Amino acid sequence: MDSERVRVNVFAPGDPESRAAAEAAFEAAASVGKGVDARGTVPLADILMIGSVATHALAYLINTLRKAWSKGVVIDAMGGHLTIRQDPALPRGHVIVRSASGEVTVRDGAGLADAITGAFPKRAGSGGTEEQGNA
Repeated sequence: MDSERVRVNVFAPGDPESRAAAEAAFEAAASVGKGVDARGTVPLADILMIGSVATHALAYLINTLRKAWSKGVVIDAMGGHLTIRQDPALPRGHVIVRSASGEVTVRDGAGLADAITGAFPKRAGSGGTEEQGNA
């Protein structure tokens, strides 16, 4: 399970504090990836961080962003990879998780790891999470 990785796209706001928090969270989660200038391509984001994160580090990455960003966080597991972005319509600290099946869960930190784990389809016979994308 520790070797399973999930492809992650983090759309970070361009202000220095939010960007630094996202970069630090990505690094602390031992992500393999890089930052890309996303200005003009993605609303409300100046930096796109693309990488892969071990499944056991996802909750840490998302919880760190949830605490650091000034607005709520949306996690979308549809489409073969995980997309994480700040949403100005959500209060700070709140997280919306959309699973691969389209089910939506709202959290404020409590039960976040379970919601994230449940967002991915289960592998037949393993009970673990399915690896997403090409990590």
